[in-house]
Amino acid sequence: MRQLEEALIAASTRAITYLRSSYVSKKPVGYGYSGDESREFDLVSERIILRTLKEYLNDVVLVSEESGVSGEGSWIAIVDPVDGSVNFEAGIPIAAVSIGLARNSREVSIRDIEAAVVAEVFRDVIYYFDKQSGFRTIGLDIKRRSQPGRILLGYADSAKSFEPLVNIMKNYGSDIRLRSLGSAALDIIYVALGAALGFVDARAKLRNVDIAASVAIANHLGSYAYLCNGTDLTSMRIDKVHRLECVVVGYDNSVASYLLNMMGFRP
Repeated sequence: MRQLEEALIAASTRAITYLRSSYVSKKPVGYGYSGDESREFDLVSERIILRTLKEYLNDVVLVSEESGVSGEGSWIAIVDPVDGSVNFEAGIPIAAVSIGLARNSREVSIRDIEAAVVAEVFRDVIYYFDKQSGFRTIGLDIKRRSQPGRILLGYADSAKSFEPLVNIMKNYGSDIRLRSLGSAALDIIYVALGAALGFVDARAKLRNVDIAASVAIANHLGSYAYLCNGTDLTSMRIDKVHRLECVVVGYDNSVASYLLNMMGFRP
């Protein structure tokens, strides 16, 4: 596990060093595997991460928002080189580098991730997890709160995708506040740490590469993540890129189940 930790910390910090540098280019360079517009910083960050992982782990299979699936090796790395790239391009200081590592096998899923890192681009804070040593933060001493904050993190870009949020807000009333931060990986980490009650995204735009590492960390900390059809999100495969129709994450299982019920679904 020490080798995995060194690989993930090195890969994320090297990518962030580039993203904070004067060499960053925000020039559009086409469209990535997922169909979203790619900018040069996305591709450079991805290359830095892959090169570093190979340095520590030899060959790896890369599953990424930009390149899809490439390479061969005994490890699978599911990567979002800049989660919150719209924020990053606009200069809004909420973005992260997200990497999860699992042994390469058939039907490998989020629950098989052995080590993961979500590193904030604009703050010196890294959230790290592995199955042997557990969870820790680097840069700030942050513990999981015993009671979550009364904040719901969520996204909508149409009347249809906003409806689940409306239903939740109606049930919670004025006791809860809705926020949209722009980095799903960080949203889920903040829920797992208790800064927020839950996370909801019904836009059908999230992909497993965006949130695999953060869901693995959140699950270890006691949070629960579901697709809105009730499927445990940790069963989602990570050997290729998947689009997620609707995702709910709760501080714990009771919160996640309650959010799903208010949206008309059951886990």
